[in-house]
Amino acid sequence: MKLTFGGFGRRFVEALAAAIVLAATSATVAASLMVVEGARNTLARAIRQDRPDVVEVKSRFNRALFETPRSGHLPPLTIPVYEPLIDPAELEMAAAGNEVVKRQSLFRNVVSGDSFLNIYIFGIDPDVERGLSSFSLVRGRFLRTDDRAVAVLDQASARALGVDVGGTFPVRKADGNDLQLTVVGILDQLELRGAPPRSAEAPSLRPESTFVSSGAFVNIQTSEDIFGRESLTDALIVARSASDVPALVAKLQEAFRLEPGIFVTERYSQYQRKVRDFVLTLALFSAMSIATVLLAGSFAANLLHDIYVERRRQYATVVALGFRPQIGIAPAIIFGLVLGLTAVAIGGLAARALLPRTFAIPSLMADLGPTEPTIDWVVVCVMIAIAIAAVGAGLVSTVLRLARQPLAITLSEETS
Repeated sequence: MKLTFGGFGRRFVEALAAAIVLAATSATVAASLMVVEGARNTLARAIRQDRPDVVEVKSRFNRALFETPRSGHLPPLTIPVYEPLIDPAELEMAAAGNEVVKRQSLFRNVVSGDSFLNIYIFGIDPDVERGLSSFSLVRGRFLRTDDRAVAVLDQASARALGVDVGGTFPVRKADGNDLQLTVVGILDQLELRGAPPRSAEAPSLRPESTFVSSGAFVNIQTSEDIFGRESLTDALIVARSASDVPALVAKLQEAFRLEPGIFVTERYSQYQRKVRDFVLTLALFSAMSIATVLLAGSFAANLLHDIYVERRRQYATVVALGFRPQIGIAPAIIFGLVLGLTAVAIGGLAARALLPRTFAIPSLMADLGPTEPTIDWVVVCVMIAIAIAAVGAGLVSTVLRLARQPLAITLSEETS
């Protein structure tokens, strides 16, 4: 302890100044990094919500005449629905290895006794669909890849059909026969990404929504049995990264250029415009943090260098007494780390206490909500790295002098 912390004399003032500078640097950098990390979390949340890496491929709407009920005196229904125009093989080839989420979006009149009900039916691949859309089960289970003739309903549709888990309901197939679907799960919430617009009165979890917010979900194989074809009504393609979207859209448009009924829609350009100024402000904060680290960190390292120069004879004496060089320089390393880590801890606590709970990053177009300054392992590791770098930069000259210069010269040096 005496070797490490004793005998500073007037150099104690420089040690205290180095600690204060490191603490102030740590507080400033910690505050900036917490804001930066919070902003990055906000952007990550926006990416999860907007999904700029997802490209939608949809068929056109068609005015279709649907079946009349088996009893009653209601007229036939003319309702806009998707046409199954998308060739799955051609879509896979155009996707060029990117993930394809296939769908068949159907609309059917479900007839039960003397009544009927309009219902949306979605043929999906359950494994990949759950990575994009959100399904919350309240009873039963979700679809499996090997399921056949089974369905998962939302609560509104289940009440309207009068079925629960284990119950069945008929769906008219393209060949005019009915297929009995067994209900294996009930949903209380769902968010279907790229859901079609509501085109007719049907049970809905959110009646005010302009998009379909309920329906029956079946395997893509079951929907092919109902539809009588493999053609898709719509699909989602997940690009490997958001920056790959423009090239992917160009390939899709080239592949379907002769089919005017297929439309390719991407959100990447809109998302880029929306968050552009937000990203620029975030880059400014990052640059300020880097500049603060370089300037204040170099000042603290210079103060530590002066302290180590004063104590070179002490470190050389320890080595001359027979200790290994690593042991001789250990007091310098311990002192620097204690000083640096203490200052970092004080600065981090000060930033945590003084920084507001929310921070509004200036943004002209992006309405991403308030940014919550966040301290996580990235911020902590950067703060520790700053302290270690300052100590290392201040100590390097002394270490090189002890390693390359004879001990006699070092021991004979006069200190001022």
